[in-house]
Amino acid sequence: MKEAILYQKLPKNKVRCGVCQRRCIIPDGDVGYCKTRVNKNGKLYATIYGIASAINNDPIEKKPVFHYKPGSSCLSLGTFGCNFKCLFCQNWNISWADGVAEARHGTKLNPQQAIKLAQKYNSEGIAITYNEPTIWLEYSLDVFKLAKKNHLYTVWVTNGYATKETIDIIAPYLDVYRVDLKSFDDHFYQKLINVPRASGVFETTKYLHQKYPEIHLECVTNIIPTWNDQPKTLASIAQWIKKNLGGVTPWHVTRFYPDAELNNVPPTPPETLFKAREIGLEAGLSFVYIGNLPVEKEDDTYCPKCGNLAIRRTGYLTEILGVDQKGRCLDCQEDLNIKR
Repeated sequence: MKEAILYQKLPKNKVRCGVCQRRCIIPDGDVGYCKTRVNKNGKLYATIYGIASAINNDPIEKKPVFHYKPGSSCLSLGTFGCNFKCLFCQNWNISWADGVAEARHGTKLNPQQAIKLAQKYNSEGIAITYNEPTIWLEYSLDVFKLAKKNHLYTVWVTNGYATKETIDIIAPYLDVYRVDLKSFDDHFYQKLINVPRASGVFETTKYLHQKYPEIHLECVTNIIPTWNDQPKTLASIAQWIKKNLGGVTPWHVTRFYPDAELNNVPPTPPETLFKAREIGLEAGLSFVYIGNLPVEKEDDTYCPKCGNLAIRRTGYLTEILGVDQKGRCLDCQEDLNIKR
């Protein structure tokens, strides 16, 4: 447990948490929405500091991140709890967990141990993933500071609902921001996630890109039948990415599988994913990838200018074929927005 770094003290020993856009007002002795931040006598504490629910050495492509250090591995860490309640969450067993209770049962891993573990596995980076890293801000910050000192890259796999204050704290130590853009529709966020509006995610993502353009950014949309699979919805996301993040920003459209409380909805039909990819390309995005579906070419990276095969991917096996050390096409020198 560690005292939180973003909160405001209020009268009657209440506090207002500042890590995510819920900005929970928490009475003394109570916890916030994420069930990981507790008010003790007018001070806010992160109960999950140094408590891991999952520890793996993953290919960076599994995040998914395709254009940053392709073919590398990163120590991937998750904890308990989340500031969302996605009814379709595939990691619901950890993200819906009570962080106060689970803090007693998780694996203890202090920042120094995390770095040593990454070095033991020959990881090139560290990713905070599996559940929402925003609620693990204090730990993420300490781990990332040490990671940079030890020449490891850093990745945040996020739902994008952090506050701008959180972004400003973590950004100086962040290399990759992998964000979920689930839908433009407020109804989607209200019914499936228990969040009042979608715009907060897009506003924070735009803020990060404008203020910290050096941070590599990739976007994911998990396409759920009848909920966010309409061509107009997908086009609006693709057009927003093109306008606000740039046409070379990778967009991953991924297959939904029934899980948690949305197990009555069938998996995304493959043709919907192919259509989504087509929509993204028509919107002016250069790199649109299909995820959670075995495909032959839709996971590969091609130069948008000359068509040269730059990176071939077979599952998590990555072959760098046509990219120079500056991330350009070997044939025509087009910038492919790849950091090697």
